[in-house]
Amino acid sequence: MAATNNSRRGDMSSPAPLDNSAARRAMMFLGLICVCLLLLGGRLAQLQLLEESRFERLARRQQAVTRDLAASRGDILSADGQLLATDVQRKSIFADPTQVEDPEITARLLARSLNVDRKELEKDLRKTDRLFVWVKRQVSDRRAELVRDLGLPGVHMRDERKRLYPNGRLAGQVVGLTDIDGRGLAGLELQFDALLRGKPGQEVVRRDGMKRLLRSPYYGSVIPPDPGATLRTTLDSYVQSVAVQELRAAVRIHNPESAVAVVMEPRSGDVLAMVSSPRFAPNQPGRSPASHRKNRVISAVYEFGSVMKPITVASALDAGGITPETTFNCSGGAWRIGGRTVHDAHSYGRLTVAEIVQHSSNIGAARIGLALGKKRFFSHLKDLGFGRPTGIRLPGEVNGILRPLSRWNRYSVVSVSFGQELAVTPLNVTRAFCAIANGGWVVEPRLVKKAVYPEKNKVALSQPAPDRGKRVFSRSTTRKVRDMMARVVEDGTGTEAQLDSYTVAGKTGTAQLLRKDGSGYSSSRYLASFISMAPAGDPRVVVLVSLKNPRENGYYGGVAAAPACADILKRTLNYMKVPPDKKQSETSTKQDKQL
Repeated sequence: MAATNNSRRGDMSSPAPLDNSAARRAMMFLGLICVCLLLLGGRLAQLQLLEESRFERLARRQQAVTRDLAASRGDILSADGQLLATDVQRKSIFADPTQVEDPEITARLLARSLNVDRKELEKDLRKTDRLFVWVKRQVSDRRAELVRDLGLPGVHMRDERKRLYPNGRLAGQVVGLTDIDGRGLAGLELQFDALLRGKPGQEVVRRDGMKRLLRSPYYGSVIPPDPGATLRTTLDSYVQSVAVQELRAAVRIHNPESAVAVVMEPRSGDVLAMVSSPRFAPNQPGRSPASHRKNRVISAVYEFGSVMKPITVASALDAGGITPETTFNCSGGAWRIGGRTVHDAHSYGRLTVAEIVQHSSNIGAARIGLALGKKRFFSHLKDLGFGRPTGIRLPGEVNGILRPLSRWNRYSVVSVSFGQELAVTPLNVTRAFCAIANGGWVVEPRLVKKAVYPEKNKVALSQPAPDRGKRVFSRSTTRKVRDMMARVVEDGTGTEAQLDSYTVAGKTGTAQLLRKDGSGYSSSRYLASFISMAPAGDPRVVVLVSLKNPRENGYYGGVAAAPACADILKRTLNYMKVPPDKKQSETSTKQDKQL
């Protein structure tokens, strides 16, 4: 037993043999770790030393954001330097829905401060798959301060450019307007959009993992924007204001559907004033119908009626065969030609050419047109630019209607002679009478003088006063016609246009408007017009006033349009410091006669 126990103790105390397989596994594991470390070190060395630039580009792509920097839009100026359009800086409010803590409360507070739709805003703020939603753009400084004081999480601001029209509605339809992003929509803003809008710049900024923009540092350099060109027009702010005031007075008295006024320099073709009524407020475009944006001076066409008679007479005088003393039979106020009867407002027998203009005889004008002949008559009308745009640089100008000679029927010469069957724009009529005023030359209306990039002092566009175009009438002819038109004002249908200090040459027009269904001429709707120039011997300005369908206090051109023309003429000539052409004794004599 003792021997047996001793032997067991001896067995238990002897050392166990080493496990060679475990040692090998440990060595293999240690070796594997070393290999991984070597591979990882090699990869790190490759990334940091060999592929550093590639990963830097990837990081830039993920972290950097390229943003456009809006260029300030160029100013639009009047000829006398008044701002008609300019840019101002405004705050725009936006939100990041992922940062908004309580969309309901945020929407309610913003709606109260900014006058926006609360439900629509809350709906947008709950779109957490988006990082950007507009709340309201281009708000006033006061509203921006209200939002800033709220301190709402996720609500931010950015600077934007807003178009402002400092003189409001003064030349609304001419200047036009832009959309909220500064793109031209109408008028000069549209016509010269490429020059006015400038060239946007760029900046590259960082964003974090939540795609929030960081103020710094910038990646790369900032490319500053290039401001747009400054546009200088021919409009004179004072003359435009005068035309607006006098046309508004006529509109209040006579209540027409619409009205226009144009003031032009006959030698240069410069448009000093261009007014359409109803007027348009570009600072508040949503408050008036889209139809109010229409510039009727270039986009409306009318048959101007008796206003066109001096053109008929000038064409006949220039062609030869008649003189101001030549007489025509006016048939007692009614003249049957073929199947048509031409009427005069009063019964006349034989009248001289001068008297036909003075008393505005339709029959006399028709007989003069027939004596001229349709080929020569058509040629003069075409040379004056009727039936095609004037070339003024404004969008929306229409051609007017001068039918081809091949489509003139047996009555066309008769109708066109006293202003029917010829539909033209107010600007086209004014330009035609500039040829009567300047000695017979057709001028191209000019509205823009030049455009300049102010920071570079570089001229982007230059439009000097255009050279004289084709001469349509001789100087002698235009002088005779102006004398006849002066008699219209002195002792004819346009006596309401008389001025104390200046001799006015003018012509009335009371034209029947076409029925709305196109079935013929209306017996209750008229176009009341007056074209004028002064001083008659050497006119410095030509003024047209036209009222469509005056509904109160008279509809004749001599009643509805002539007084406004006279007031515009008087104030404009005084402003231009044009010397009076009437002597004081003549003025006193005229006043004595009126008394």
